[in-house]
Amino acid sequence: MSVTLIENGYLLPMHSRQIIADGAIAFENSRIIYAGPASGFDRAKHRPGKVINAKGKAILPGLVNTHIHLVGAYMKGLTEDVAGSGDTAGLYKRGFPVVCSLADGDYYCGCMTHALEMVMSGTTTFNSTWMNERFAAPVVRDLGARAVLSEWIVGTDLLKLSAKNMERPWDQAMVEKGLDNAQDLFESWHGKANGRITTRISPGGPGYLSDKGIVQARDLAQKHGVGINIHIAEVPGETEFVTKRYGKRPMELGRDLGILTPQTVCFHCVYLNDSDIDIMAETRANLSHTAFHTPKRGYFPPMEKVYKKDVSVSLGTDWCSNDLWKFMRSAILFPRVKTGDVGMMDGYDALRLATVGGARALGMDKDIGTLEVGKKADVILLDLSPPWYRPIREKDLFSNIVYNSNGSDVTDVFVDGEQVVAGKLVKTVNAEEIMRECQERADRIWAKTLPD
Repeated sequence: MSVTLIENGYLLPMHSRQIIADGAIAFENSRIIYAGPASGFDRAKHRPGKVINAKGKAILPGLVNTHIHLVGAYMKGLTEDVAGSGDTAGLYKRGFPVVCSLADGDYYCGCMTHALEMVMSGTTTFNSTWMNERFAAPVVRDLGARAVLSEWIVGTDLLKLSAKNMERPWDQAMVEKGLDNAQDLFESWHGKANGRITTRISPGGPGYLSDKGIVQARDLAQKHGVGINIHIAEVPGETEFVTKRYGKRPMELGRDLGILTPQTVCFHCVYLNDSDIDIMAETRANLSHTAFHTPKRGYFPPMEKVYKKDVSVSLGTDWCSNDLWKFMRSAILFPRVKTGDVGMMDGYDALRLATVGGARALGMDKDIGTLEVGKKADVILLDLSPPWYRPIREKDLFSNIVYNSNGSDVTDVFVDGEQVVAGKLVKTVNAEEIMRECQERADRIWAKTLPD
């Protein structure tokens, strides 16, 4: 592959607060060979075959989403405004019935629709989990994204859960099936698509899986040398159930079961007390903060305390809305409203969560998260010409971008040096046809599963 050069844009490498007003990045094959001032690139030596003029645009590393259920496209708009007991009525009354009813043929276009939303808004790497995750793998391969896939291993009937249900009849047959699926996913897809697809193990968390099942999942992850994804301290009722059954809070149980490690991504982590936060800091487990998602349900984690501790934080979307720019703003604004402390996090810090923080959480920080020589060419261009960015003061560009960007401002996306989005158009798949089919399948699924 010849060298690709992107020049004349605002280069934000994200390894520091550095802003290069007339910046350039060049990559050959999948690796970056230059990142710096445009004047410093040696054209005679590298002879770029493709040159992109990024004047009026920001050049950024691809965003990293550390928690997504790709099947969640079928939940778009369904769960956010459903009132009910325990503040999780939308999830239990509408969400689980929909996504637990999918036929094999429903997965591809549904998962691809959510993946398109992410890639077109600048996310180049995402960490996905759900049951039958093997159906999501071809989506990643065909779209050209980078992803971690993990089978969600659960041991109870999701359709019988509620915030007030303090009983969980564990079904070991469900657990064994999930473990088998996780094994098959690893054997079939780990390291595939030129290494863009990797896998993890995803025990459902203490609200969805017994302590025995969690240990079995932990052992499988250790066997294959892969990381763990886990929902924990997530929803109302979980802490009460876990405390009643085990005499411990979810984070205490996770620590004692050996599930909280630097290779673990903990989803949501909403219901944390001071001791829980200390456990996360001590174990160096990673917190995937779904900053725009959880407020829809009427609650929010104590991030004002988390940010002050040595806890690894990244951003995840869960499902329904996957534009990480919204999540960056929420990660800043909700703690500010709660505390009045404007200084705890700024625009640069939030953008770090969506790039470097995500890369570290997934153990990929040697390859992605910043724009540096030798790293993977996962690059996005952000159009700064609309009036919501203007006028531009270079010194305050991080704040300008984070507070004012929309996913639709992303014009070009490269993953592994390959252009996936050009001029806001996806090059690898027929997005229009996929969304048409997704709508048809969604209409059928909703008619079958929704009561109204």
